[in-house]
Amino acid sequence: MGGVQTATNTVQWYILRGEMKYGPYEYKSLITMIQNGELFDYNYVWAPHMENWTLVGDLQEFSKDRLCRLIETKDHLSGAFKERKFPRVDLVTPVYAHDDHTFFDGNTLSVSENGALVLLNDPLLQLGQKIMINFRVSENNPQTFNVLCEIVRKNYSKQRLNVKSGLHYAVRFLQVQDQGMAQLTKWTRGGVSKEETNDGILKVHE
Repeated sequence: MGGVQTATNTVQWYILRGEMKYGPYEYKSLITMIQNGELFDYNYVWAPHMENWTLVGDLQEFSKDRLCRLIETKDHLSGAFKERKFPRVDLVTPVYAHDDHTFFDGNTLSVSENGALVLLNDPLLQLGQKIMINFRVSENNPQTFNVLCEIVRKNYSKQRLNVKSGLHYAVRFLQVQDQGMAQLTKWTRGGVSKEETNDGILKVHE
């Protein structure tokens, strides 16, 4: 096991963003990027031992099980992990959003009490722009609520909402309605029944 970890730790990794290639990075640096929300399952990476550019989410080196084991075994890479002030959960639930001019649909991919990763059907939103997101009633959400958000990151996605290209946006919550804060707390702090998780769509991150 130690030999495998050592080999992984010394591998030089590269990241593909659009047409640009970035690197090399150490394995520890990529873990930090994942923790910081700068590298996602849908980003492509490559290392010398790989034949092709591959999605982060398809690589065993970055699986949730492996990252959890690194923490549990106190591997020296565990220093790359930071404690989250706000727990984050995987949650797919439909939303509407508007920017004072246009309404567009989408869905969340993950949420915390202070922000979310969302897939929105509008490729023109800009960093720093403020939008209103309406969390729609769904199997996971019994009551609609609004959240004023600021866009802090955007990234092109291979997923499509329809014929237009969907975009992933990371948003920071600025103002949340009281009922919304109660629901976010319920989602992120474990107060969700098995029925509400819709067969595992909602899962707490370590």
